[in-house]
Amino acid sequence: MSPFVTFSPQVRQLQIASRRFVHAECIGGHVTPKCSVLVVTLSLHFTAAAQQADWVPIEVQLEQPYVAMQEAARLAANSRAQLRPVRSAIERERDEKINQCRDARKHSQRAQSTARKELKEINGSASRDTDSMAARRETLHVQIADLEHAIRNSAIECDHLIPAAFEVKLAKLHLIEHWPKRRDEIARRIEDGRARKRKHGDIDDIGYRRIVKQPEEDIAVGQQAAQQMTSSGLMPSPLQDLDIQHYVRELAGKIAESSDLKVPLHVTVIDSPNIAPITLPGGFLYIPFGLIRAAETEAQLAGVMSREIARIASRHGTRASKRSFMSKLFVPAAQVTTGLFTGGFSNAGTYYGVNYGLQGLGTLVDRALVESAEKYQKEADQLGVQYAWKAGFDPSGFIAFLDSLAKDEPVSRVPIVFRQGQVEKLGKRLLNEFAEIEYLPHKESYRTDSVEFQKIKEALQ
Repeated sequence: MSPFVTFSPQVRQLQIASRRFVHAECIGGHVTPKCSVLVVTLSLHFTAAAQQADWVPIEVQLEQPYVAMQEAARLAANSRAQLRPVRSAIERERDEKINQCRDARKHSQRAQSTARKELKEINGSASRDTDSMAARRETLHVQIADLEHAIRNSAIECDHLIPAAFEVKLAKLHLIEHWPKRRDEIARRIEDGRARKRKHGDIDDIGYRRIVKQPEEDIAVGQQAAQQMTSSGLMPSPLQDLDIQHYVRELAGKIAESSDLKVPLHVTVIDSPNIAPITLPGGFLYIPFGLIRAAETEAQLAGVMSREIARIASRHGTRASKRSFMSKLFVPAAQVTTGLFTGGFSNAGTYYGVNYGLQGLGTLVDRALVESAEKYQKEADQLGVQYAWKAGFDPSGFIAFLDSLAKDEPVSRVPIVFRQGQVEKLGKRLLNEFAEIEYLPHKESYRTDSVEFQKIKEALQ
């Protein structure tokens, strides 16, 4: 029997109802007799429900989306050791598939080398082709081209797609192992009136609290960065569709009104198929049409945008610049003109724009979750969840967006955090997202999608 259990809808409804009551009766240190009785009663109810619930095989758990795992996963007592062979089996299967893929690539490389060797022999046998030689040459050209295509595809599959698929499973295993305990700890903190004591736990003061000092100082930096990026050819041009521009600005404005942002927000949809937003200091946010096309629902797009607005509100671009070095600067080659490198960075605005717009803290897909960047990512994730929730959107929208990326094949859409070696950090990141959602008071309904979003998305297909 598997150690994982899914609570029935009736039990989940009881949990939700009890959470609302606990928030009303117990938060803030006002523990009433009614609250104490409820806690004991619920404990008995949930214990009985867990004993009667249907146990779900771990294979089924690993195929579920992240959002479903937040509600469903339960780990039975003394069963953690049973996860080790499952993890080992996943890692073993991953390594076998990668080795098979690499063997196939080597086979294609050898076949290509053989074809080129035969071409060389044909070229050395005569100055002009006979009819049979010309026919054979044409066949070899087709073979070499096909093999070149196969080698490129196998490189993507071996180095990115296969590892990504298995790292997602390992991250889910990390959630199954650690989330039940974390969820129980959160429930106790809520019951004890300690929910607001976590960092940024003062969610009822969103918009009135001070996240950082002097955010207005970033405005000039962001303006200069935007101008320099545009003149240098780094910034894609605005998308020539007024309806899409209007929709995205309205959506961003709704989120900004429910955030801690203290500077005006300037939002532009840019003509780029990439999914990574460009976020500059001082309130400048650029949304590529590829992000809109990649999102499956309005809540997913809102989740991503909430996170980027959180970066601006928290001054991540200018705060991180104090800890960064030019030697770490990386800009996608396709987005950089040669003159930019030969001429150097003319001012700090361009430096901020490039380092924290295109590749760093302003992007959805973080280049690396290391050093101070990991701290900023955690803060952006937490505040992004809060802002989406405050604005009335499903707070799990960003997690759902990661799900949609994980199941999509093109390597450009696979988040870099899915690469080998990052699974533990991906698991921790999802745990933190789950935790923040668990802390938030439940609302009767959330906005998950809209006709307007689907029309905009259809127009971009």
